[in-house]
Amino acid sequence: MVHTSPAAVPAAVRFLPAVPEGFELSEQERLSDGLRRLSLEEFDRTIGGLLAGSDVDAAVHEARKSMKRLRAVLRLIRDELGEERYRTENVLLRNTARLIAPVRDTAVQLKTVSTIRSRFAAHLRRSAFETLEGNLDRRHREARARLAEDPAILRTVVYALRSARARYRVWPAEADPEAIRRARPVTHSFDAMRGGLLRTYRRGRQEMRIAEKQPTAHNFHWWRKRVKYLRHQMELLRPMFPEVLDGYIAALDELGDLLGEEHDLSELVALVSDEPELCVDAAEVTLIIALAEHRRTELQAEALMIGRKVYAESPKAFANRLAAYWSSSFALAR
Repeated sequence: MVHTSPAAVPAAVRFLPAVPEGFELSEQERLSDGLRRLSLEEFDRTIGGLLAGSDVDAAVHEARKSMKRLRAVLRLIRDELGEERYRTENVLLRNTARLIAPVRDTAVQLKTVSTIRSRFAAHLRRSAFETLEGNLDRRHREARARLAEDPAILRTVVYALRSARARYRVWPAEADPEAIRRARPVTHSFDAMRGGLLRTYRRGRQEMRIAEKQPTAHNFHWWRKRVKYLRHQMELLRPMFPEVLDGYIAALDELGDLLGEEHDLSELVALVSDEPELCVDAAEVTLIIALAEHRRTELQAEALMIGRKVYAESPKAFANRLAAYWSSSFALAR
């Protein structure tokens, strides 16, 4: 059985993302303080990357990942935030990410074709899929150019992120009576996160079972989203019991990669099926669809094998075990 744990987490703000390296709470903070610190660091990193303008692809990729981490934390403390505030912040981040999605989506499409060609190189002629790759590369360059040439897009994204950052910055801590008059702080307790963790874990488990019974692209895509949210939440709580949670996070990371590749392949199949002008050779279209579907089948089987271990516990047992980790570490944080 794979184990996860709930750790001691600081207390005082409710909107946060799980970031790359170092996105985790500290036993020296209260939950609200730690969440506020991490979210502000995430916003600063994202805004700085987008404004730097040096590597558009990398900046967009990191910004989208950052917003997913922030949405994972919103889900973690959804019950503390209240439904209205949760939905407002979640929708804002989702819609902001969509503004820059074309740059990342076209890059992924191009990479997916290249990956198929490399994986099945022994069975393909060297010029296979050249026309398709050329058209996808053109689309990617056009998407990059639109972002670079239309300052309104980047201005809208940065404005939305800065506005959100300002709201997170003033979220009250438990020891801040003046701020508490404006909004309720996140309490320093595992109960502040229990509902969010249960919801994320339970839905991921349910989505896995649905995907296993009905292995459609849609069902695996929804499972993938739940896996990513759970992974980011576990990254955040890692200090509670790193000896156990490191392995669990690694399993979630591998599972997310498998489901991510599966999703990219399903998107490519839909793309070449819906837009035949991207590849005028009907035989090549048939071939790439066949290879993509073959690989998807492999990925689905691998993902389900890992998923059964990741979701081996009942949701209640999962939450109770994390609560025990919290009690032995973060619960005493000042």
